[in-house]
Amino acid sequence: MKSLVRWGATLAIAGSVLSGALPVIGNLQAMALPQDQVEKKLQEVPVFTLTNAKGEFIVISRNNQGKQISQVGFFISKQDAQKFLDNRLKKENPQLASTLQVRPLSLADYYKIVLEGKKKSDSVFYTLVPTQQQVESARTLLNQSGQQGQQFNGIPLFVPKFKKDNSYLTIPLAQGNERYIPFFFEKEQAVSLLDQFKKAAPQEGANTEIQVVDLYGVIEALSSSNDPGMNKIVLYPSQESINFIRSLAPNSPKGNQSPNARPAAPAPKK
Repeated sequence: MKSLVRWGATLAIAGSVLSGALPVIGNLQAMALPQDQVEKKLQEVPVFTLTNAKGEFIVISRNNQGKQISQVGFFISKQDAQKFLDNRLKKENPQLASTLQVRPLSLADYYKIVLEGKKKSDSVFYTLVPTQQQVESARTLLNQSGQQGQQFNGIPLFVPKFKKDNSYLTIPLAQGNERYIPFFFEKEQAVSLLDQFKKAAPQEGANTEIQVVDLYGVIEALSSSNDPGMNKIVLYPSQESINFIRSLAPNSPKGNQSPNARPAAPAPKK
């Protein structure tokens, strides 16, 4: 996706949201991709921010325990970005809000900006805001799996997998016969895929579950080595984002339903 954001000299981002303890993502944790391939995977997932007429990021300042913190907010959901503009900024600063709009860019752009921020020293932080409904879904799944009281503070991804041998369901994509492992931004998408599989293979379907992983951990795993096996991972955008992407190309064939195509029947193993 073409980025609609222009850099300003004072808007360099500091800090790294990729640091800290990372969740384990099954038997994929030791695999990864070169930098350009990581960016290619992230390129097809849109995120949304607020910009002025020049396309510059808007820095929001707040007080946190007596310390002034400045942030540039990006949202997984376009609707959430619009609500932030309409329900908060228009009340707090209507003059500023009247000059702003919700603009899209790709998750790859977000990733590159964060990496750039690691090289600089600035007081502005760059924040990716998850969809609250999916965060609650992640917490519910974690509690159901025996992790009672588990808090989830990242960007949740939902992965259909097998319980016993820690392998993942795979899907064919429209571009060819090779199969991939879908990481969904919505629980509902993962549930739909599992339901298809359970109908096609009831016995094996009884051995499946949905695993919750953190987007930051997945990105770190993608970036930590050069094993080409990580190329099997496909980030599957939310239905809202899929609809947004379709709206950018209204004359495209109906079969082109998302950047990664629609999943067909899953296979039982990787």
